[in-house]
Amino acid sequence: MNYTNKIISIFAMIIGIMAVVTGFGVLGGFYEPVYKYYLLLVSYNVIMGIISIITSIFIWVQKNNALVFSSLIAGAHFVVLILLLSFFDLMISDQSKGAMTFRFTVWLIISLILWRIKKKDTYGIKIDQ
Repeated sequence: MNYTNKIISIFAMIIGIMAVVTGFGVLGGFYEPVYKYYLLLVSYNVIMGIISIITSIFIWVQKNNALVFSSLIAGAHFVVLILLLSFFDLMISDQSKGAMTFRFTVWLIISLILWRIKKKDTYGIKIDQ
């Protein structure tokens, strides 16, 4: 059993669930943020939250494509973050920018950890056993 995979899987699951619950709350009218938000960004967050939950399951069961999915999530969040900080800087709230920065950072770290695990596994070095 690889404990590192389990820990980052749980963390990824929590991040995904937070995005889905919060996003559905806003989309369903159950929660009204005190800051300005855009439905397109909220919808993106819900979709990526669902993908994050699926990826967390892949990480838990140690699927080979977990690194690919986590890297794609980090890359998508990076692109959106750059858009929020450049083209939409004056329209998007600081809370939204901060949340996207957090998501990008978390998924970048997850991807780097998974890459390190895969690299060590490739060379036959046992870790977290």
